[in-house]
Amino acid sequence: MTEAPRIISASRRTDIPAWYTPWLLNRLQAGFCHYPNPRFPAKLHRVSLRSADVLGIVFWTRNPAPLLPHLGSLDHWGYDYYFQYTLTGYPRALEPFAPPVEQALATFRSLAQRLGPRRVIWRYDPIILGSTLTVPWHRDNFRRLADALDGATKRVVISVIDPYRKNRRLVEATVGSIDYHPEAYRELLQYLAQEAADRHLPMESCAEPSLSIPGISAGRCIDAGMFRAAGRHQRHGLRPGCGCHRSIDIGVNDTCPCGCCYCYATADPRKAREAAERHNPRWSCITGDIPETAFCAASDEGTP
Repeated sequence: MTEAPRIISASRRTDIPAWYTPWLLNRLQAGFCHYPNPRFPAKLHRVSLRSADVLGIVFWTRNPAPLLPHLGSLDHWGYDYYFQYTLTGYPRALEPFAPPVEQALATFRSLAQRLGPRRVIWRYDPIILGSTLTVPWHRDNFRRLADALDGATKRVVISVIDPYRKNRRLVEATVGSIDYHPEAYRELLQYLAQEAADRHLPMESCAEPSLSIPGISAGRCIDAGMFRAAGRHQRHGLRPGCGCHRSIDIGVNDTCPCGCCYCYATADPRKAREAAERHNPRWSCITGDIPETAFCAASDEGTP
């Protein structure tokens, strides 16, 4: 029996468009790639990337500029796709290798002009409240970004920072004390929801089961309904409050050299930079060339 086409996530674990576009193009042409299980890295998986086997690709990125010149190739090869585009405007200390804000805004608008605003989703995510990133700071920052993105997107996704051990130390060392209690964010989120509504911009939450704020609906970042050939697709929440459909993420943890202090997928920024420097775009996996005898079947493991 033929398997239903899969959704490919590229990737929650690393910014493939920003740092690994040549690898991605090579793997799409090869028709497959390998990736490790994030919990058990020695367990390897192979997934078909043939367009006939792929319902669509969700690109997670804060800098799609390296991929932009190749979108025509993706279209020609028959892939359907959309972008989850992170743009926070945070201080450089928090996002040391992210594009400058004005450059990121220009790239966002160019991408939306190429694909249409529905296929470029703005992520103001994660929201961090603390000694320097105050409620007034976020109000001004969000308003400025929302004004600059007017007409370039049809949806904004938000979440509140989670206190994972791997990122908490780095964030607090960079911007001082952080408030992790969801209730501390309620006033700010109510304000942001109203700002978004005033711009006719639906606001959705990403895996925030405790949020119950008018104007913010539970989101689905991996959304089969975004693709042209979408039929019935199985829901597969990765964590509480997640409404995502099933997908296969082809990224690898600790490989994104962007250096964002709050990143959930990078425990060691130095290790991530070294992985990017060692990377060979001809490999079948981001972190190495995997012998065909070493892999397991593709899996939809539910780990961020």
